[in-house]
Amino acid sequence: MNKIFVKLIQLAATCSLLGLVMYQAGLFSAAGQQQFLTLIGQASLPLLVLSVLVGVSVNMVSAFKWYVITQSQGIEAGYWRIFAYYVVGQFYNMFLPTSVGGDVVRSYELGKYSGRQADALASVFVERYTGVVVLLVCAGLAVLAQLSRFYVDYVIVSLIVFALALLALGWMVFDPRLYKWLENKLASRSLLIQNAFRKVDKLFQAVGAYRSQPRVLIVAVINSVLFYFIAVVNVYVTANVFSEDVLFWHMLLAAPIIMLIMNLPISFGNIGLMEFAYTNVFMLMGYGPELGLSVALLMRLKSFVDGAIGGVLHPLFVTQKHE
Repeated sequence: MNKIFVKLIQLAATCSLLGLVMYQAGLFSAAGQQQFLTLIGQASLPLLVLSVLVGVSVNMVSAFKWYVITQSQGIEAGYWRIFAYYVVGQFYNMFLPTSVGGDVVRSYELGKYSGRQADALASVFVERYTGVVVLLVCAGLAVLAQLSRFYVDYVIVSLIVFALALLALGWMVFDPRLYKWLENKLASRSLLIQNAFRKVDKLFQAVGAYRSQPRVLIVAVINSVLFYFIAVVNVYVTANVFSEDVLFWHMLLAAPIIMLIMNLPISFGNIGLMEFAYTNVFMLMGYGPELGLSVALLMRLKSFVDGAIGGVLHPLFVTQKHE
């Protein structure tokens, strides 16, 4: 019943956010619809092609970070296999409620190939965790740089939620006393909970191995900085598909905040939330809501292309357990 209730809340949030964004973009009026279609119709085809190519490069950089992390633990998988598993995860993100589902799939495939499920899952955790830490720092710096623009409820709440979540998760991983306390309190209640804690124990042990490899974590952080810079370029080029008046430094501030909001587990597959983030943050930067919505829709279309690539590659890289 609790799961059903949560899904109903997410469904309501998805519908509400989509309705709000459509209202903000004026899509409930004939004039607004015409303005939106005019903006779409004047899209630049060369910049559209460039936007798709930049989007692919974003995935390649992120997959390279995961590859470096896996190599540090002796997981034998080449870069292109790691890249394939990365986009396979994006394929499943198209159908699963959150991006965590795609992470589970790609870690499972890597674990099946390498025969090291716990290490594979730990590599995804470290890749994700370092990325979100850098994203939080970038978003926080953007807010401080333009506090008059970004001092709004949904931006500040997003920063606080992610900061608290990262602190709590990092505390449990790097100082296991809290986790052990929870395990002692809960594990004895049922066999199912005991089995769950055994699996988490293996994950934490695998993640703990990175504490003795600060160089790998530093490389992961540097790669995350590069990733988010290219992600900013991705948003900038995509926005220029529809309007050449978009400034790069605006996107340098807006993109990390947009990406932070998009990662909140509020709606199904961030549908509605992604559109809300682009539309409202673009409005904070002084652009029309129809431009923000157009960029969001094109970014979502590009994510479908990424997922389609993953769907094609998945059967080609399905491999039995590595001997």
